[in-house]
Amino acid sequence: MVAKRVGCVSIKQVASHLSERDWAIIQFIRQHRYATTVHIRRCFFSPHASQSAGTRACVRVLDRLLSKRILTRLERRIGGVRHGSASFVWCLDVVGDRLTRIDNTSRRRFHEPSVTFLTHTLAITEMHVQLYEAASTCVYRLDQVEVETEAWRAYVAPSGAKAILKPDLMVSIGSDEYVDHWYVEIDLGTESIPVLLRKCRGYDDYRRTGRAQAEHGVFPRVLWVLPDTGRVKRLEAAISAEPSLPSSMSRCIVVDEFIATLCDPPS
Repeated sequence: MVAKRVGCVSIKQVASHLSERDWAIIQFIRQHRYATTVHIRRCFFSPHASQSAGTRACVRVLDRLLSKRILTRLERRIGGVRHGSASFVWCLDVVGDRLTRIDNTSRRRFHEPSVTFLTHTLAITEMHVQLYEAASTCVYRLDQVEVETEAWRAYVAPSGAKAILKPDLMVSIGSDEYVDHWYVEIDLGTESIPVLLRKCRGYDDYRRTGRAQAEHGVFPRVLWVLPDTGRVKRLEAAISAEPSLPSSMSRCIVVDEFIATLCDPPS
C-alpha cells in the first residue's frame, strides 16, 4: 500500500516525527474541534517555571504543528489582537485531520464557525480543562470525559420516535470511596427556559429506558452550568413546577461553582 502524501511528505513520515505531547495536543483538538492557545498551555505546558515560559514553549510547538499543516488557526481571535499568540483559536488542518481520521470515515469539512457555535464549543473545552487541572492536583480522580458526540446516546422516546440524548459532556470522577457520574449541559443564555425544560424531559425519557443505568450502574445527574444566578433560579423553578421530573435528577449552578460542585462527594 502506498502511503498517502501531503506535498512531498507522506503521512507516515509526518507521524514518525511527532512526540507523545504532539499527539496528545492533536487528539485533544480532534476531540473538541476548537481550543485556544491558553487551553493548550494549561493542559500540556503547566510544569514550566512560569506561565510566560509555558506560553512560549506552547507557542513554539503550535507554530511547528502549524508549519506542517497539522493545525491551523481561525482568523477570529479570543480577546483581540492585543493578547498576541494567546488569543489564537486552533483546529485541525488537512494533515491533522488525516492523522486522526479512522479509516473509511469522511474528511471533516472546514467552515469558519459562527460566533455562537464557537463560544459554546470553547466553553465546553474550558470545562474539560478545568476538570483536567483539578484532577492533576489530586482533588479527585478523573475516570472518563466524553465530549459532545462521544457522549451522545440514541434511544427510543416514549412516543416510539427515535431520539438522541445530547449532553455537552459526560463526566465520571471519583476517589477510593466513590465514583460519581454527571451529564453536563453548558448554557450561555441563548436558549429559552422552555427549551431547557424540554431537554430535561429528554433526560427523564432516557432515564426511563434504563440504558444509562446499565452503562454506569446509576443514572448520572444532570448538571446545568448557567451564566448567572437569575437564570439558575428560573430553571430551578421551571423544573420544580414540572411534576413528572424527578427533583434529584438535575442540579443548576453558575459557572464558577463547576469544580466545587463536582468535588462534593455524592449523597
